Amino acid sequence: MTMAKTLRVLAAALLFSAAMTVATTAKSQSVQRIAAIVNDELITAYDLESRIRLVIFSTRLPNTVDTRRRISSQVLRTLIDERLQMQEAKRRNISVSRRDLQRAKETIEKQNRLPKGGLEQVMKQNGIPLESINEQLRTGIAWSKLIGRRLRPRITIGEDEIDESLERIRSRQGQAEYRLSEILLTVDSPDQEANIRRTAERITDQVKKGARFNAIARQFSQSATAAVGGDLGWQHESELDDTLRQVVGKMGKGSMTSPIKTVAGYRILLLRDVRKIAQSEAKPITLDLRQIFLPLPRQSAPSDIEAQIDLAKIVRDTASSCSDFSTLAKEVGSPRPPSLGKFALKDLSPAIRQVVKDIPAGKISDPLKMPDGVMVLMVCNRDGGTSVIKLPKRDEIADRLMNERMSLGARRYMRDIRLSAVIDVRG
Repeated sequence: MTMAKTLRVLAAALLFSAAMTVATTAKSQSVQRIAAIVNDELITAYDLESRIRLVIFSTRLPNTVDTRRRISSQVLRTLIDERLQMQEAKRRNISVSRRDLQRAKETIEKQNRLPKGGLEQVMKQNGIPLESINEQLRTGIAWSKLIGRRLRPRITIGEDEIDESLERIRSRQGQAEYRLSEILLTVDSPDQEANIRRTAERITDQVKKGARFNAIARQFSQSATAAVGGDLGWQHESELDDTLRQVVGKMGKGSMTSPIKTVAGYRILLLRDVRKIAQSEAKPITLDLRQIFLPLPRQSAPSDIEAQIDLAKIVRDTASSCSDFSTLAKEVGSPRPPSLGKFALKDLSPAIRQVVKDIPAGKISDPLKMPDGVMVLMVCNRDGGTSVIKLPKRDEIADRLMNERMSLGARRYMRDIRLSAVIDVRG
């Protein structure tokens, strides 16, 4: 190799090395770029990018540049809230053990029918750093512990409140009740409103295109229900404000609202189911029947028919119990066994069904003219036919009231933490 050629090769190698150094430095600077500072703690561009990957994977949002750009600000806001929650938890000496974290992962694996250890495998396959989901789970566990320790001891549910709830359920029996899920995006200051509204509109659009509502609620919703995928449970229409009542009342099962402006911010509601309060489906009516049959010859004179009807009326007015009825059957010479047995009302012949459908237990029917005789029927027992009131247990009501108050308290607690924090969001 000539000296000139050797020098050209060395020069090319030096240029390539310099270019790689610049590219590596640029990538490193991009990864370490500060996205936000939360009370002197950094959220880097790497943290933000890792969470965006996790959000896109878990919600089934399309993995496009446009999607990443659109959700970036909301993901960053979620990361900021999580940092604030973890900082407060540490300040209150709340810790999360390895066992806590492992149990949370096992729960996710069961919910998604993954084998043990499958969650980490799925994360690796989709290029999502394990620390991203670990940090999210740690924060959720720590915040839940903190809320439990700080708020639960301050809340007392009285027996009178439980009694009031039970009475309210009784009084509302048969009225409509809705199973709702929510996504809440809070507005902390007027200058945020336009951006939050646009974010809510984009979320609604993505859910319509196939994104999972519960997964988006877990990632973005700022309500305490985020931990359970936004599930609000069953809500009576009187528990909704006027705006929500009008909207939900017109919704069909499985439908979703457009973003609704509320005092707290913007809410998106999903109607999962509708039912009647405290009311189960009525059991089929079953009757235990007795009979007395007074036969007539094929060609009966009107006087013969009238005589048998009069006898049937005497039986009706004389018998006061099923045993009396059976005794009278023998005395009048009824040729058929007195016990008919138990029948579902719907299985009886139309003529007999019409006669006994409204007769209470222990009562006898009017005489029924049949083609070959006259019959009277006694209803010895009547079962079913009325709806059963399904009242929740007292401890279930107490738990619901406790959760409602803890949820409200958690939102106020988080609002106070935000107001006292120093947050610097970088461009």
